[in-house]
Amino acid sequence: MTETHAGALHEVQQAGHRPARYVGPSSLEHVLEILAAEGAAARVVAGGTDLLVELDRGGRSEVETLVDLSRLDGLDAVHRSPKGLHLGPLVTHNQCATDPLIRSLALPLSQASAEVGSPALRNRATVVGNVVTASPANDTISALIALDAELSIASTRGLRSVPVDAFFTGFRSTVLAPDEIVTGITLAPVEAPRRGVYAKLGLRRAQAISVVHVAVVVTIGDDGTVVDPRVVLGSVS
Repeated sequence: MTETHAGALHEVQQAGHRPARYVGPSSLEHVLEILAAEGAAARVVAGGTDLLVELDRGGRSEVETLVDLSRLDGLDAVHRSPKGLHLGPLVTHNQCATDPLIRSLALPLSQASAEVGSPALRNRATVVGNVVTASPANDTISALIALDAELSIASTRGLRSVPVDAFFTGFRSTVLAPDEIVTGITLAPVEAPRRGVYAKLGLRRAQAISVVHVAVVVTIGDDGTVVDPRVVLGSVS
């Protein structure tokens, strides 16, 4: 081995980026204050399954503060309201795969969530977090678009709602500003005469990134014909 290579490390052996500060706020208001003050230097952590991998690979070098949401109560709730079915920002994929409300009123989302990673990953990764990551291979995004989902977004400047299909601006790029946080997802329940389903094709039967996946929601007319079909493909471009 030459002197030039003696001290060299492969990229997987090199230390990733380590943010200098970790904060566990006790209220959503405190979270918004931190994001308003630090902007892109602060990053919200829900499940952390995407962010921590990026940091470990040396990405997100601008991030100096991790803002952990896990101490906030009520953010992992699923409930039905007059506006639709609501998911908090800490709702995990495993919750979506098993929750009775989601299974009965948003089956495509439940089926998509069951396809994500391994059981350990599904117990940690959040649906909102993966939407914010904005990978085109994300299993749940297509299901959420088919279900007419909207994201609730908050900052110290106020609140706004954005349809999921208008949230993405490109590969891993969204309309979310550095001082904003997604506080929940609201979607339209699928009830008779509407029906929905999700299917995925990967290179193996488990823990596989989608080659292609599809979410379908249709309305069945009185004569048995399909009305107002919504067909959303993912991981295809």
